[in-house]
Amino acid sequence: MIVDLEVFKLFLLVAVRFSGLVISAPVLGSNNFPIIAKIGLIGFFAMLMTPTIAALDQPLPPGPLAFALMAAGELLIGLIIGFVMTMMFAAIQIGGQVMDMQSGFGMMNVFNPALETQFPVFGFFLFILAILYLLGMDGHHMMIRALASTYERIPPGGFAPNDGLALVIAKWSAAMFVDGFIIAAPVAGAMMLAYVTMGLMGRAVPQIHMFVIGFPLTIATSLIVVAFSASLYLAFLDGMFERMFKNVHDLIPGLG
Repeated sequence: MIVDLEVFKLFLLVAVRFSGLVISAPVLGSNNFPIIAKIGLIGFFAMLMTPTIAALDQPLPPGPLAFALMAAGELLIGLIIGFVMTMMFAAIQIGGQVMDMQSGFGMMNVFNPALETQFPVFGFFLFILAILYLLGMDGHHMMIRALASTYERIPPGGFAPNDGLALVIAKWSAAMFVDGFIIAAPVAGAMMLAYVTMGLMGRAVPQIHMFVIGFPLTIATSLIVVAFSASLYLAFLDGMFERMFKNVHDLIPGLG
């Protein structure tokens, strides 16, 4: 069986672009996703996508160095798109960190194998809910479709970032902190009321050891607030994920 060299090189470029997404995107980039499965998914995507790409205006470079530089650009396209998606989950971690500091869970963290980092307890719980919600709405399919849509605007070798791209991503990074504080707002507000109440009780009844009862009270209050605000959190996630894919759609023209 004879394989056209140009088609094979195009197949490699498609695989490299998709591998950038698999490396950096949430869910797809998780270490819980087996490496063999990732390689198979990359190859399967490239095999399906390569025949659909329109004929290139110029042939692919024959030299190994020029081809490697082109492949690096393809990798950056996937990495940038995956990074923009990951920022939404970083907002969840920020919100969980604020909630833990306010409620008394801040003294302990848990290891999140999906991101290979220490997560606050509430942050890990909210992260798992977000992942399940994303999978439930077929968000992993939407990620793959988002990358496939890049070929309508950015042909292989067409990576040419816009001058304002870094500023746009920086603005989205700032919005990440706003989202984190919104996620933590119910628990933070409840903790403020709890601390004010304990302060008044300490003044009114000095015999009560507020340090002894403070931690159980704040932990119980935070757990109750999280339980009752879970539906609000899921509704907020719906808006976050919609904005995440809109950001990716707006990002694509600035990449090439």
